[in-house]
Formats: sequence, structure tokens, C-alpha cells
Amino acid sequence: MFRKEVNEAKSKSRLGNVLIIQPISYTLISCFGISLALATLAFGYFGSYTKKATAGGLLMPEQGLLRISSTGSGIISRIEAADGSQVEKGQPLFVISAERHSVEGGTQKIISEQIKHREVLLKNARSLADERLASQIRMADTRLRSLNDELAQFPHEINLLERRVQLAKAHHARQIELSAASFVSVAQTQQAEADMLAIQGQVETLRRAKATMHREMLELESIKEDSILRHKSDISDIDNSLSLIRQDLAENNVRVEQVEVAPYSGTLTGTNVQLGQQVTAGSLLSSLIPSDSDIAAHIYVPAKQAGFIEVGQKVSLRYAAYPYQKFGMGKGVVAHISKSPYASQELPVHISSALQAVAGAPAQLFYRISVDLEAQDVIGYGKSHQLQAGMLLEADILQDRRRLYEWLLEPLFSITGKTSHSI
Repeated sequence: MFRKEVNEAKSKSRLGNVLIIQPISYTLISCFGISLALATLAFGYFGSYTKKATAGGLLMPEQGLLRISSTGSGIISRIEAADGSQVEKGQPLFVISAERHSVEGGTQKIISEQIKHREVLLKNARSLADERLASQIRMADTRLRSLNDELAQFPHEINLLERRVQLAKAHHARQIELSAASFVSVAQTQQAEADMLAIQGQVETLRRAKATMHREMLELESIKEDSILRHKSDISDIDNSLSLIRQDLAENNVRVEQVEVAPYSGTLTGTNVQLGQQVTAGSLLSSLIPSDSDIAAHIYVPAKQAGFIEVGQKVSLRYAAYPYQKFGMGKGVVAHISKSPYASQELPVHISSALQAVAGAPAQLFYRISVDLEAQDVIGYGKSHQLQAGMLLEADILQDRRRLYEWLLEPLFSITGKTSHSI
């Protein structure tokens, strides 16, 4: 429609062609911005963050650390086991003297001597009672043997007299017949009758004597039984008195010296008393670690942080004695969670003090978390350092690991979850 010259004239500018020039810095900045955006997106998608609960605690033997305290007041008179030594169950550890002195000497010692003197007197009385019973039984047995010997002769004597009675009766009968025939006088007949009656009287006398001996034997047996019963009663009274005296002596000995013994076998550690030191009831003397007991971490988590802690969660530990910047962090696994919380005033003094030292925790409720350690030592300066009971620590309990974008979008997920749940 238009000529070629018209179109060429329209395409030409009076000022020349437009030339767009872009500096190299703009290109570099654009590439850097795009790279930074892509890196941020990649970090948000591939990066992750682990939610953790941080709390303080200390190392303890798995079977517990026993604090050995004084059961009474007094002065440390003997230390039977050195710090760090192995002790057996029932072995004496410390001897505490509570002796008081007067002008005459040790008061408890004088009382102890008097009690022992009373004990000697009662033992002598017991021996005399035994001897008296033995003498009474011996005399009764002697008399019983004598009576038995006499009774053994009675049947023979009675038989002889009964034969004499029969002969006397026969003689008396003949005298009566002869008297009737006037061969003997009446006086002779009466004499024969008197002889017969006399012999019969002797028989009755022997029988009464036999019965008397039987009664005497029964009385002797009764006397023996009564003597034994009285002896048992006397011995019982004496034994009761001896028991009371031994109790008084034991109590007095306790007042004089108290012996603290090991309740079970283990290692004595943390002894903080010296010979001659004055202690009161409840004073801490030392600690006892059970034999063959591994070290575990006891972490005390505030109640507000304990909601999502579960058995099996991993734990990172920072020991106060071994700075983690130089020696690294310890590892462990949650093994047990207490079912009920502890108030700070319910915890042992050393644990409460440790919590204050580690985290400055105010008075609140704590759950005790037991953690099994992966290693019982720390490697430093080319050698192994054994972990010790009572060392303070801080612990991070790893609870929930998510990608960064999931943490950023958590509020949205929460709203969506609530909405879905409500629907």
C-alpha cells in the first residue's frame, strides 16, 4: 500500500538507534540473589532442627549412692576404712565415742562396770539354783532307792508272817479241842489265841508300813516335780533379769561407742570427717557406692518440660568437670521416667544443691529421668578418665526432629489439624 521509502523513513529515528547497555555487576548481583534464594529454599527443605529439653542433674550409681550419716552425737574415735577402699557388708567404718567424764572418770564406764557386776551376781545365783535343784533331786532319788529296796523285802516278810498266822490258827484250834477234852488249861488256850492275834497284828503292821512307804515315794516324786517347777520359775526370773541387764549394757555401750557399719559391699568415697571431730546425729560421714554398679545420669526435669519425654530418647550430656568444648559431649538414652514428681524440698540436700548449682532452678516440681550412658569414661589428653558419682552435668533430651519448613509451617499445620479434627 505504501512505498518502500515510507516504511524505511518510519523505522529511522532522528537521534539514531536505541542501544541498551547492562553493567556486569547487575548480572552478578542477580545471579547471587537467585542462588541465595535457591540455597534458602534448599536449606528450608533439607535442613532440620531437633526440639530438645535442657535440664540439670548429676551422675549417680545405677543402684544408688548411699549417704552414711551418724546415728548419734559424739567424737570420731576411730576410722576403720580409708576413703576409696573396698568394704564388705557389715564391716565397721566409723566409731563414734559419746563418753562423758566426771571427777571419778568416765561416767558411762562406771555405769558399765556396775551393770557387769549385777550380771555376775545373777549368773552366780543361776548357778546356785542349778546346784540346789541337783542336790534336792539327788537326795530324793537316794531316798527313793532306799524305799524301793525296803519294799522289795516286804513280800517275803509278809509271806512268812502269813504262814505263821496259819500255824497259829492251827495251834489255837488244837488248843481249843484239847481244852474241851480237859487236856490243857484255859490259860494255854488263851495264850495260843493271843499268839495268833499278835502274828496277825504283825502282818497288818507290815502292810501299813508298805502303804506308808508308797505314800512317801509319791511325796518324794511330787517334791521332785515341785523342785523342778520352782527351779524353772527361778531360772526364768533370773534369765529375764539377765536379759534386761544385757539390754542395759548394750544401750550403755551404744552411748559409749556407736559403730557405723557398711549396709552392703561397695567402695567408700567422699569421707569428710577426721579423728577427734565432733559430729551430731545426722551428720554426713561418707558415701558408699555399691560394688559392680555402673554410673548413670540422673536428670531432674521441671514438670513443664517433661510432657514429651519418652523412654528411648537420645540424650546429649555436658559434664561440668569436662568442658564439652574440649572433651566433647557424652551420649546416653532415657531408661526410666519417674511416675510422680518431686518437690525441691523432698529431694536430698546434695541433689537440691546440685540443681541450684547447675541451673539455678527455683523451687518447683521435678521429674527424675534416669539415663543409661554409652561410655563410663571421658577421653582426654590421650587417656581415659573414669566418670565419678556426684559429678554435675547439663543434659539435652532430644525429643522431636523436623525439617525447617515443617517448623515454619507448624502453626498452619496446627490450625489445619484442629479444623480437621473439629470437622
